[in-house]
Amino acid sequence: GRAVARAYAREGAIVYGADRIADELEAEMLGLRGAGLEAHAITTDLLEPDSVTNLVERVLSEHGRVDVLANVAGVIVEKHLTDTTLEDWDFVLGINLRGPFLTCRAVAPAMKAAKSGSIINVSSRAGVIGFAHEIAYCASKFGLEGLSRAIAQDLAPFGIAVNTITPGTPTQTSMSEQTYSAETRKLWKDPLLITPAFVHLALQTASGVHDQYVNAWETSERLRAEGWD
Repeated sequence: GRAVARAYAREGAIVYGADRIADELEAEMLGLRGAGLEAHAITTDLLEPDSVTNLVERVLSEHGRVDVLANVAGVIVEKHLTDTTLEDWDFVLGINLRGPFLTCRAVAPAMKAAKSGSIINVSSRAGVIGFAHEIAYCASKFGLEGLSRAIAQDLAPFGIAVNTITPGTPTQTSMSEQTYSAETRKLWKDPLLITPAFVHLALQTASGVHDQYVNAWETSERLRAEGWD
């Protein structure tokens, strides 16, 4: 999320960061503002409909439009089936699937009225491949794939692009710092290296890249080869 916010801000976007960890969120947005970029922090609980509604209403009240929604928040619990509790299940499905549903639903009216917009939902290999120790996580990402495919069909008539994106390479994030093995950590890359793909998707409409499962690393490498700065 931090890398995507930085990439969008550097491209001239007005960024609204949403997270329930208020101090970390504000520090990141403050850093962007200190660099002369426009960024705002809105403490948001992605599990609560009213909180998500307030987020979108503030953006609309201040700027009148929402051009891009990037659902980057995600959590994981690594347990086998018999060890996965109902609390584990609700926690992971809540952040990874309920949250994107609420945010997509909240921005849809404004995007439909504008007949433009791009929705980017961060998926994973776990959205297309099952892993024995990621029961709730795989369910959430498979669900996100289904949600995104359905939303893509629902919003296409209004010119709105909807895509899912997988990192495509190990990246160093707060999640991977907890879950990656020592061998995988040797391969991880700075998340900023996959943000060209996020910028590219942000510029799409339903007539461009739409209803796709995008590999961020491969797309970013292709864009760099084509002269992407």
